[in-house]
Amino acid sequence: MIVHDDQIRLTPKERRVLRRITGIDPHFIKNRATLARFTEQHLKSYRTDTPEIRLVKVLLRKYMAV
Repeated sequence: MIVHDDQIRLTPKERRVLRRITGIDPHFIKNRATLARFTEQHLKSYRTDTPEIRLVKVLLRKYMAV
């Protein structure tokens, strides 16, 4: 991820990973606020989440907090 002030640019690899995880191409993510909304939306917990999905979401939250 390339960061300059509030602007961000995801690398092609990061875009591929997010697309594989969420099913959505994150090409529209251009700033920190958009990234935060995107991750919040896709990391919501649901009762139907399997233990594996819960673990992946925990790991992603930890990664995104860095």
